[in-house]
Amino acid sequence: MILVPNHLQRLSGNKYLIVFCILIFLSACSKKVIPTKPAEKPAPVEIVVPKLEEPVKKNIDHSIVLLLPFQLNTLNLKTSRKSDLSKADLAIDFYQGFKLGLDSLSTGGHNFNLQVFDSQNQETRIVNLAMSGSIISQDLIIGPVFPDDIKTFSEFSDLGKTLQVSPLAASMPSEFNDSELVSINNSIDQHGMKIAGFISSQYKPEQVQLILINTQKTEDSRFSNYIKSYLNELSGSKFPIIERPNTLGIEDYLSPTKINLVIITSSDRSFLLPAIDKLYRLKSQKYPIEVFGHPNWIKSRYLNPEKMQALNTRISASYFVNYKAQNVKNFIARYRDEYGLEPSEFSFKGFDTAYYFGSLLEKYDKEYADFLIKEIYTGLHNDFHFVKDPKYGYRNTALMILRYQNFELQPVR
Repeated sequence: MILVPNHLQRLSGNKYLIVFCILIFLSACSKKVIPTKPAEKPAPVEIVVPKLEEPVKKNIDHSIVLLLPFQLNTLNLKTSRKSDLSKADLAIDFYQGFKLGLDSLSTGGHNFNLQVFDSQNQETRIVNLAMSGSIISQDLIIGPVFPDDIKTFSEFSDLGKTLQVSPLAASMPSEFNDSELVSINNSIDQHGMKIAGFISSQYKPEQVQLILINTQKTEDSRFSNYIKSYLNELSGSKFPIIERPNTLGIEDYLSPTKINLVIITSSDRSFLLPAIDKLYRLKSQKYPIEVFGHPNWIKSRYLNPEKMQALNTRISASYFVNYKAQNVKNFIARYRDEYGLEPSEFSFKGFDTAYYFGSLLEKYDKEYADFLIKEIYTGLHNDFHFVKDPKYGYRNTALMILRYQNFELQPVR
């Protein structure tokens, strides 16, 4: 267990030093007092948070637990290689971003008691943590991050009014069956709804030919079914859908006069590359084609930006960082100064999670859960706009549509 001070000493450019630091801290179970005033640092990251009606409560210590898979139990200080240490990348990056989020709040005089536990990605460890009084008695619990660990923790813990936040898992909340779980990352049904909503609002049924490419693999079919279901629901079944398993012979289903909306629900590289190539060739033959794709395409660096832009490709996304925005530049500068490293996707997510929930704790204290669905947050990587399902907990509904512009993905305004 680590009680983390407001600022760690700057790392000398090697992220894996923090692994050894955390290992030492955990083995020693050392305690440190959080200073009320942070050391002098560069200007805090500017984040736009809506003003609240309630007065801000200051000088109250709020306790937060962070459960991350550092997997330090698998490391040996003398024999571990870089490949072994890389297992902790996700946990390290999220932790460092999370800590900067709390630091940004603490510059206003707020106090946080952050306890960090290694979940180890082991079931017995998760069960022990879930039943530990030092954890379930805290104000807020962030983690675990993997779906199986979340299920186990929810099953064996009794948190009362304390919220458990799932910061990274994109699983369906129904898998956890926890009415108090807060899911930040969007699940595939929400992506299906986003695509369906965009099509039904931006196109007229009589002007488009809609072709759905579904490979019939389990995950592809699931995404396809959500798109079809929501599109029929939102449009009153006004969009006829032609469903095909691949692009073989797809030209027989294309219209030379209507806009051909081709939705590809696969993210498999070996399937995707020839499919995109064929659609690109057909587009050059004067078929009006526009493509909608899988959210995982945002990480598919092998996709040719020129072809994707020519096909007016769009995807739904729960993660996008505008590196030209001033608050993003501020965050990157602070992250570099603090750790001597570049922030990753998980660093941005850690910051937003800490800043949003830390703000709720400071403004509403023990009643912060009552305001979760009322506070909309504009973050570095995505917005937070939660709705409450009485059976499956809180879900973030904020999603974006990205399209290729200037040969890179940008939000559709």
